[in-house]
Amino acid sequence: MHAEEVGTDRWRERFERWAADKLRRATAAPLPRYVTDLDRPEPGMDAIGNEWTSQLFDGPFYVTRPHTPRRPACSLVFVQSADGNTGAGNPGTLGGGDTDTHLIYEGLSRVAAQAVLAGAATVRGSGVVFSVWHPQLVQLRAALGFPRHPVQIVATMRGLDPAAELIFNVPDIPVIVLGPPTALDTMRSALESRPWVVPLVMDGADPRPAFAQLVSMGIERVSCVGGRTFAASLIDADLVDEIYLTTAPAPGGEPGTPVHRGAWRGRTVVRKHGTGEEDGVIFEQILPARLSAQADVG
Repeated sequence: MHAEEVGTDRWRERFERWAADKLRRATAAPLPRYVTDLDRPEPGMDAIGNEWTSQLFDGPFYVTRPHTPRRPACSLVFVQSADGNTGAGNPGTLGGGDTDTHLIYEGLSRVAAQAVLAGAATVRGSGVVFSVWHPQLVQLRAALGFPRHPVQIVATMRGLDPAAELIFNVPDIPVIVLGPPTALDTMRSALESRPWVVPLVMDGADPRPAFAQLVSMGIERVSCVGGRTFAASLIDADLVDEIYLTTAPAPGGEPGTPVHRGAWRGRTVVRKHGTGEEDGVIFEQILPARLSAQADVG
């Protein structure tokens, strides 16, 4: 089966309509600025931004360089309710605000990433492609020398139906499917007709060997946006370099769904607070405890 037979023109039109809506939402949203409470980056972090982002974020945004050539740098991006829940059908309902959505989640956290990683539960039925949408962030990504859209990485333990999801059907945007052989086998026929989707075997529950293979595919930085279970496995495997966490001012979300059930917090290197309509929102960049064991907790 050729790519034309999977209806790529129809999918491309759907993607263009969806991208236009993302652009409209990003440019129409009022974005109250953040104010800095703490700015204490680690050596080896790169500062990124332009005049627009620096004004809204009240300074540079920091990303960690790869610590080793054997795996990509990896960040987690989460929003949680005031009572510490991250589980929600739509993360926007947790109350992080438009600045978190358009400047952080769909912006600075992935503008310098070669790939965005999401679990199957985040992708299934969402009709989503993970990228940056505000024109200022599109320009910044281009200025940093990256392609318009990051590579999409989808992690699945049971498999997905590529014919049902937008993310698998835009030939201009490469996709990597990360999963055990049993999951990838269920997708084999659909992937054969989509040469822009590449399977990557994860042997067992340990993601480290598969992560090592990403480097050979040209991926030096990954932004992971969930789901929570897979993100926790990355923390457990010591693959996470930093966590970008936005805390909403009100309780909510699915009870009992923290970022991780262990003592994951290390040193806080950045802390900001929201203003205006987003007064009470807190943004933090946190090093996982395992990676900052010799540092004081922020």
